[in-house]
Amino acid sequence: MWMLALGGAFLAAAQACVFCHLPAHGLPDRLARLCSQMEARWKDCEASWHFSAFALDEVSMKKVTEKTHRVLRVMEIKKSFSSLPLYWRWLQKTRLPQHTKEALCSPACWGSTVLYNCSTCEGFEVHCWPLKRCFPGSHDLWEARILLLSVFGAVLLLGVLSLVVE
Repeated sequence: MWMLALGGAFLAAAQACVFCHLPAHGLPDRLARLCSQMEARWKDCEASWHFSAFALDEVSMKKVTEKTHRVLRVMEIKKSFSSLPLYWRWLQKTRLPQHTKEALCSPACWGSTVLYNCSTCEGFEVHCWPLKRCFPGSHDLWEARILLLSVFGAVLLLGVLSLVVE
């Protein structure tokens, strides 16, 4: 139980790992430039860079970084920056929670995995989430055993009753 609390505390201290990998793309500088051009329309642009409560594995981190690079590149080419807040909200509300869940749930995670705390860009080993947290409403192995034993007991009881009746 304390390991779950430790994992939750780790996730709460993390930020999105958009800037940790692929430094050649220069995402922090490009985003700062875009924010300076948009500050009249989007006042909290730079404050939105920090995504609390997310931590990603290395594969997900590279996917998100590459996707952000491509989105920013298209905006720079088209000189259309109005969709940046929409992309950022989509990243925070949809994509990062999905990647976090994928990193901490089976089949990608067995036992423990390495997630990256983006405030330091360092990896830490954390325990995977239990199946009940990953898939609420699904039955775990213990519940399946109890159900199977109950059905077996009922069938055995009905068999003994039918034998006694005959």
